Amino acid sequence: MRAWGRPRGQAVLAAVVALTTAALSGCAVSNIDASSSDNGYSPFLPEVHSDDSGLRQEFEATPQESHEFWSDPERRDNAEGMDYQTPDNGLPPGPGDPATGAYLSATEAMPADPQGYGDVSDAEVFDRAGLGASTFGRLYFTFDGGDTYVCSATVVNSTSGSIIATAAHCAAQTDGSGQLAQSMYFIPGDRDNGRETPYGTWAATEMVVPQQFIDGAITDDSGMLTSEEGWNYDFAFIKLEEQNGQTIQEVTGAQGIAFGVPVDYLTQVGYPSAAPYDGTEEYMCASTQFQSNWQGGYAHSCTMTQGSSGGGWLSDYDATTGTGYLVGVTSTVDEIRGTANTPVLGQTALDLYTDLDEG
Repeated sequence: MRAWGRPRGQAVLAAVVALTTAALSGCAVSNIDASSSDNGYSPFLPEVHSDDSGLRQEFEATPQESHEFWSDPERRDNAEGMDYQTPDNGLPPGPGDPATGAYLSATEAMPADPQGYGDVSDAEVFDRAGLGASTFGRLYFTFDGGDTYVCSATVVNSTSGSIIATAAHCAAQTDGSGQLAQSMYFIPGDRDNGRETPYGTWAATEMVVPQQFIDGAITDDSGMLTSEEGWNYDFAFIKLEEQNGQTIQEVTGAQGIAFGVPVDYLTQVGYPSAAPYDGTEEYMCASTQFQSNWQGGYAHSCTMTQGSSGGGWLSDYDATTGTGYLVGVTSTVDEIRGTANTPVLGQTALDLYTDLDEG
C-alpha cells in the first residue's frame, strides 16, 4: 500500500463547528491533553457534565468463565457479524455528539507529519505495522449464552490501561429490549478466528453504553434502522481484566483517542466477516475525501461488510508507526453503495470513557 502525506485544508466535520457554541460544565478530566495540535487547533479541557450519560454494567461471567466459554474453536468460528444497514431516507447530517477538542496521544511516539494511505475504498488487507499490529482486534460476545457474535474493537490510551472502544450495537441489542451482551472476549491481533493470538486473549469485566443509544437505536428484524436518533451514539467502551499484574495496554500499547477535533483524513480498520470476506483477516479502508453523514459523523467509500462493526476510524494514522487518534467506530454499512458510517466521539463519549477509566 502506498503511503501519502497528510492533506491540508480538507473539510472539518460539521460537529466540530458546534465547538464554538457548545456549553460544557461539571468536574474536570485529568488525563486528556490540552496542548495545541500540529495544525494550530487548540483543544481545551472539557468537563464531564453528566452522571447519567449512559449505562455502566459489570459482566456476570467471571473472566475465567469467559475464557472457558470461548475456548471452543467451533464457537468462535460460528460467531456472526452484526448486520445493520444505513437508512435510505434522505436524512440530512445530524448534530452528532457535541465536539470537545479534547484528545490523548497514542502510547508510542506519533510523527509530526503522519503518512497515511490516501484513498482506499476497496478494502485491502491491513499491513499491521507498528502499533497497528497489536491494538486492533476482534471482540466475541453473546446476548443470551446461545448465539454467538463478533465485532471489531481498538485498544485506546487510558489511565487504567484497560479500555477498548467498539460500537454500542456490539454491546446492547437494538430490538428495544436494551439487553446487554455477555461473556465479552477480546483478541488483539486476531487471525483465523482466534487460532492465532499473538497478544493473548482478554475477558471483559465492565462496559459503558450511551443511554441515548439504548433508548433510541432500534432496528427491524432485517437489520434496517427504524429509529435513527440513537444511532448518533453508536459507540461503547469496555474495560478488560488484568493478567499477571499487567493491563492490556502494557502488552499491546494503545492508540490515541480524540473527542471531536478537526480531521484531515481517515483510516478505518476492521475484520469483515460476510462475503466476500470470512473474518479470518484484518482489512482497512482510507479516505481523504469523506463526508458528514446522517449521524453527525463521517461517511466514506468502503467495501467492508458485517464483522467490521466497532472497528476503529482513526485520524492522522501513520502507516509506519501504526499510530493515530481514534475518532469513531464503524456503525452501519451500505453494501449497495459501498459506503461505511461512523458517529463522532464527542462529549457523551468523553463522559463514558472517563467514568469507566476512573471507576
